[in-house]
Amino acid sequence: MLRFLIMCSVLSLAHSQSTLAAQKFPYDATVVSDKVEVRCGPGTNFYPTGHVNQQDPVTVYRHDHGGWFMIAPPKGSFSWIDASLVEQDRPDHGVVRVEPVDGRVARAMVRIGSSLGDDHSYYGRELSNGDEVTILGEKTLATQRGSVRMYKILPPHQEFRWIKGEYVVPADQRAQKELAHDPYQIPVEHRVAVIEKRVEEEEIAQKIAEREREYRKALYDKLDEIDRRYAEMMELDPGRWNLDVIERDYRQLAERTDETVAALVDKRLAVIQRRRGILAQYQNFVRVSAETSRRDEQLAAVQLGYEQPGQGMTSNLSHQRGVQAAAREPDSVHPRLNGAGIVQPLNGTVGGPSYALVAPNGKLLAYLELGPTVQIQQWVGKPSGIVGQRQFDPQYGTDVIKVQRVVPVRLTQ
Repeated sequence: MLRFLIMCSVLSLAHSQSTLAAQKFPYDATVVSDKVEVRCGPGTNFYPTGHVNQQDPVTVYRHDHGGWFMIAPPKGSFSWIDASLVEQDRPDHGVVRVEPVDGRVARAMVRIGSSLGDDHSYYGRELSNGDEVTILGEKTLATQRGSVRMYKILPPHQEFRWIKGEYVVPADQRAQKELAHDPYQIPVEHRVAVIEKRVEEEEIAQKIAEREREYRKALYDKLDEIDRRYAEMMELDPGRWNLDVIERDYRQLAERTDETVAALVDKRLAVIQRRRGILAQYQNFVRVSAETSRRDEQLAAVQLGYEQPGQGMTSNLSHQRGVQAAAREPDSVHPRLNGAGIVQPLNGTVGGPSYALVAPNGKLLAYLELGPTVQIQQWVGKPSGIVGQRQFDPQYGTDVIKVQRVVPVRLTQ
C-alpha cells in the first residue's frame, strides 16, 4: 500500500512538472482590480514602484514563488542612472560612457525608480559602454555616496517588475487553462472571487479604521474641551478655582481612552496637583490676611481707648502720653492703623525691604517701606502701630506697608 501511494505521488508530481513545462512565456494578461501594487522584486520587502488598475495590460515573463509574477515594466515605469556616466547628445537621448578599469569591462548600474517616491536602492540592470538610453528628466538623489545627479530614463531591456498573480488573468484561453494546472497559483475561475473577498475585507478594515479615527477624534475633542475650561479657570482669582471638577473630568476621560491620550491626561493631572499647592498657599494667605485685618481693627479700637468684647485686646490706658494725645485730638484726626505688631530689622538683599512687622509669635505680617521722614530705629523690637498705605506685593508674596507714621500700642494675647 505504501509503495502504491509513493508511486501515485511521483506520477502526480511528474504531471505537474510537465504541465508547468508547457506554460509558454511571455504571455499577455489583464489586471482584474484597481490600484494593484507593482514592486521592484518578488515580495513585500521590495519597495513599490507604482500601481496598475483594472483592465490594464501586462506582459508576464515568469511565475515566482509566493504567487509573484515577473512582468515587463508597466506604462509609466522609469529607472535612474548616474548622469556622469551618460553622454547626452539630444534632449531625450544619451549614450553610456564607461571606460575599462584595470582591464576589466566597466558597467553603469541602473536603479529601479518609483512613481510613489524617491526609492532607488535596487539595481535593475547593468549597462555597458555605448548602450543607449532614453532620457525622461533628471534629479539629484541622496545615495550612499552623497547627493548624485541622476538621469530619469525609460527602463532598459530585460528590466522587470513584479505583481501578485491573483490580480492577473491571462488574455489567452489556453494560457488560462495552463495556469489552472499550476499548483502554486490561484485558479483563474476563483480569482475574481478571491479579489472580491479581499476588497470586501479591505472595505471592512477601512470602516473599522474610520470608526477608530472618529473615536480618537472624539477623545481628543473632549480633552481639548477640558483643557479650555481649565485655561479659563486659571484666568480667575484662585479663590474661584474648582480643581476637583477638572480633575474628575480628566480621570473619567483617561478611563475610556488609549495609552496616548492617557499619557497626556497624566501630565495634566500632575499640573493640577501643582496648582493645588498654589491654591493652598493662596487660601493660607487669605486666612492670614483676614486674621491681620481683624487684629488691625482690634488695635485701632485699642488706640482710641476701646476694647472689642471677646477679642483678647486691652486699651493702652497705662500709657499716659498716648491717652493724653488721644484726649487732646478730635476723633476725626485719630489715624486708623494699617498694621500692628513688632518691628524687626531684616538682612535682605540690596534694594529689598529693611524692616518687617511680625506678630508676637514671630509670624510675618507685612514688610515695611519707610517714608522719607520716618525714623523707625527707635521702634525696633517694640509693639508698634503702623499708619500708611498697605497693599499686597506679588514680588514678595505678602503685604507691604508704606509707613507714614508709627504709634505705640500694647499687644496682649
